[in-house]
Amino acid sequence: MDHLAVKGSGHSCAAWALTAAILAFLWQLATVSFNYAGKWTALFCTGSRFPVPPSLRGENIYVFADSAGYDGQFYHYIAHDPLLRRDHALYIDAPRLRYRRILIPWLAWMLSGGGKLWLHAAYVAVNLGCVFLGAYWMARSFARGGSHPAWGLVFLAVPATLISLDRLIVDGALAALAAGFVYYLRAGPRWKLCAVLTAAPLVRETGLLLTGAVGLHELLGRRWRAALQAAACALPALMWYGYVHARTAPSAAELPPLGFPLQGFLQRLRLHPSYPFPAPLSALANFMDYLALAGLILAVTLAVKALRRRPDALGLALAAQVLLLTTLGLDFWLDPYGYLRMASPLLVLLIGAGEDFYGRWPLLAALLMLPRVGLQLGPQLLGILRSLA
Repeated sequence: MDHLAVKGSGHSCAAWALTAAILAFLWQLATVSFNYAGKWTALFCTGSRFPVPPSLRGENIYVFADSAGYDGQFYHYIAHDPLLRRDHALYIDAPRLRYRRILIPWLAWMLSGGGKLWLHAAYVAVNLGCVFLGAYWMARSFARGGSHPAWGLVFLAVPATLISLDRLIVDGALAALAAGFVYYLRAGPRWKLCAVLTAAPLVRETGLLLTGAVGLHELLGRRWRAALQAAACALPALMWYGYVHARTAPSAAELPPLGFPLQGFLQRLRLHPSYPFPAPLSALANFMDYLALAGLILAVTLAVKALRRRPDALGLALAAQVLLLTTLGLDFWLDPYGYLRMASPLLVLLIGAGEDFYGRWPLLAALLMLPRVGLQLGPQLLGILRSLA
């Protein structure tokens, strides 16, 4: 009977996760249809300031004029050349850094049969698959705590999820894996947790923080075999990093701009960025910036308190995320998408932990960040509404 109940819960969670993925796809379909003349490559946010590889010019990529674009354009190029056999690295701002984040581009390459036909559709499908997994694991965590699995839809409100839907970056995938990390850490089985720990640093090097948290927890508990198992989860990523290092040149952006703890954050608090909007809208953007920063402060406070209450693997993972956030350089804090996506794994860890850590307070932290992401998406929403009117 218990087995049937658990099985039914899993089916219900999958249904809500599928709902999240469908909603995400409908948003992308609407914005591509009404704002970008049906060109799905607009989601890669390719800017005119970076040349497109000659071999891809026949794709008729949507290019934003007088723009540097965003990270998704580079992961698009990587998806066409995941093993560095062509010259695409020459058209990437920081090839050594970008190529470390191979898992999502590689999955798109594999799904499309080698990066030829349907690569763009495959990339979008992989991105939506991450939405499904993140919502599914979050729903399982909520259901395990006694809440309705519909709460898994909260994954759609995680900043990295929305930003990845908007610009096809890899941070949404890492947020999804953070949700899997919380669930399997508490519910098992161990091999599924190991799969998450192996995948996370292949999505983004900051995924090593999850792997390291589990390894450190096992070391502190003198569980040597489990510690070696956790360390082994990092080996595929480390081997891939070595492969990339041998085939790419160093660049100034090889490492993220980190600084002394809280230095960049405190500098950002003293600034009032001037946005290229009319004065009232610029003032609104600044207000929403501070609202999002307040949400971040709340999340960090909850994480610190959680570590003091439970210095286990989850607590150590929260501490690692806090340490990363507090050492981010000013450049990250000046880009709303920059610090919001970096804060997303911390949010997901807190939300996924549910009642273990201060009930619904983590949801408030996410809610405070949501308006700033919404403002970024506002022009697209207006474009959709104008077309439907």
